[in-house]
Amino acid sequence: MLDTDNNKQSQPQRSWRQKNDQTDIMSGLLRIIYSSVPLSLIAILANSTILSIVQWGVIAHTTVLTWFGITNSLSLVRLGFYFKFKRLDPEEDIPVFWARLSLIISAASGLTWGAVAIWLFPADDLVHQVFTAFVIAGMCAGAVTTLSPILSSVYVFILCAMLPIVIRFFQAGTDINHAMAAMSLLFTLMLLSTSKKLNYTIRESLLLRHERVIAEETIQQQAHYDSLTNLPNRRMIIGRLKQEIARSVRHKHIGAVLFLDLDHFKTINDSLGHGVGDKLLKQVASRISQRMREEDTAARLGGDEFIILMSEVGDSAVEAMDNVMTLAEIILHLFDEPFFINEHELHVTVSIGIALFPLTESSPDQLLQKSDVAMYEAKQAGRNTIRAFLPEMQKTVDDRRATEKGLRRALAKDELELYYQPQVDADNRIIGLEALLRWNHPARGVITPEEFIGFTENTSLIIHIGDWVFNTACKHLAELDSGEELTMCINVSPRQFGEASFVDKVNKVISTTGVNPNNIQLEITEGMLIKDVETAIEKMQLLKSIGVSFSIDDFGTGYSSLAYLKRLPVDILKIDKSFVLDIDRDENDAVIVETIIAMAQHMKIDIVAEGVETGQIMEYLKSAGCRKFQGHLFARPMPFNKLLTRFPELKKPYPGAKVIGIGSS
Repeated sequence: MLDTDNNKQSQPQRSWRQKNDQTDIMSGLLRIIYSSVPLSLIAILANSTILSIVQWGVIAHTTVLTWFGITNSLSLVRLGFYFKFKRLDPEEDIPVFWARLSLIISAASGLTWGAVAIWLFPADDLVHQVFTAFVIAGMCAGAVTTLSPILSSVYVFILCAMLPIVIRFFQAGTDINHAMAAMSLLFTLMLLSTSKKLNYTIRESLLLRHERVIAEETIQQQAHYDSLTNLPNRRMIIGRLKQEIARSVRHKHIGAVLFLDLDHFKTINDSLGHGVGDKLLKQVASRISQRMREEDTAARLGGDEFIILMSEVGDSAVEAMDNVMTLAEIILHLFDEPFFINEHELHVTVSIGIALFPLTESSPDQLLQKSDVAMYEAKQAGRNTIRAFLPEMQKTVDDRRATEKGLRRALAKDELELYYQPQVDADNRIIGLEALLRWNHPARGVITPEEFIGFTENTSLIIHIGDWVFNTACKHLAELDSGEELTMCINVSPRQFGEASFVDKVNKVISTTGVNPNNIQLEITEGMLIKDVETAIEKMQLLKSIGVSFSIDDFGTGYSSLAYLKRLPVDILKIDKSFVLDIDRDENDAVIVETIIAMAQHMKIDIVAEGVETGQIMEYLKSAGCRKFQGHLFARPMPFNKLLTRFPELKKPYPGAKVIGIGSS
């Protein structure tokens, strides 16, 4: 089946190669022509000067000067194009524009010299007539050497320059003039013939040189690429790995080597033959190559062993290993589908070993050896699996993977729960609730998001969790008779906010639960706004148009929020608790908080201070102008049922509820 496909493709490939060869040769011909421009212009200047001086006494001075000016003005134009041509990339093919330009300029130049036979041809002075013909013939002879690489260019120059002088000699009427006309015509034919032969010689030379380059490239291909799969071979991957190790040390990032070995490949070779085995290796190489990033390299070491070199996979060992494990799992799943070869359906698996660099001083050979060892550990673990060379790193990765699997189970088995922490005003009345995620782990108990939510940002899992949080918070909000005063504050992750369907999802949940969108406040971080501020503004305005409000969480911990804040439709800034906790003891924190409050007041944006744990902190914030607070001084986060027990007023028409003081739970 593969051979048939290759045969179908061979003819288009040959056509493409022939077309590519012709393009290379044409580029070479154009480079020869344009390289001779300076010498041609010097010859034109010298001959036009001499001809003008000689004809000065027999031709009107105005005519001589006009012709001289036109001829050398054209030379200046050619010089300008020459310098522009010189700036072209010497490794790139020359655009067809330059071939057309060569033809046009050759015709124009030929016409200026043909004009000599019209403007500078004395009617009754045979000596000057012969001299004129001599100069034109010399220019045409020179054109043969400089323009012959492009046959059309040299033909048009010769014909435009020589035919007028032939005609003028015939028109003169004397026997000697007729003889000169015949000789000039014969000379023209000789020049055309010589140009054609020279053009053929130049083309043949370029073709031979091109074929030599192709041959050298073929040798390089055979030296650095595997002939069966066309992937880089061991020699090339060693060289690239050496470069990547040096680059990773210089730029302080981490790369990885994945060692792949097909499981039970020998059995396939022995039972079905090496022909089937070779075709299997081709298909394996194709599947692997299709899933690589552009900056990565897949190679075949030999037999059924493959290498994947990944550059810049992370700045820390844990991040790098997590990213590499993601790719390794994708590679494993590439083998889920069977391979079809010669009517055989082959189910093949692969074992993968991983080694990172430059965690220790390692040569390319040492790294390949480490990844090879890790691959054999994967074989011993039962095949069709992944192992990393560093045991402690493998344990970390396993823990993170176990957490991810646990979270997927938690979503399916209703182990996630929302806790709520009240927000209060200056009179201790509840004005809002922040929904906070908790994981009721069957073995570890209650786990806060700080322990698990970070790594989910790089997976689709954060979308599912975010959807669950928003839907659950709105369901709880629907159980509260909150009027329009109580705000439900719901955190939104960057990936969740970045979804194209985010606004539609919010609208759907609001419609399904029947909550008032005026009671919903979405908490977003500074970072997610800065990445694509225009899209963020568009989404925020769409949601604000139905009543949803927005707050920026942990304000002051980002980098560029002030540059965009005036453009964002934000209602609330939440001062991060790291600035609030020591506000009464740290002058720097106090200055930061006072600045944020003053700025927000000036921009007519509300403020909520997080992390309020003592009465002194609250009084300080009040004196600075803050009127909304959140923290343990008022209440700790608690489950929804406990919230309703603690604050039964939330179930009634909401006039505001007095909150119990410090440390109550």
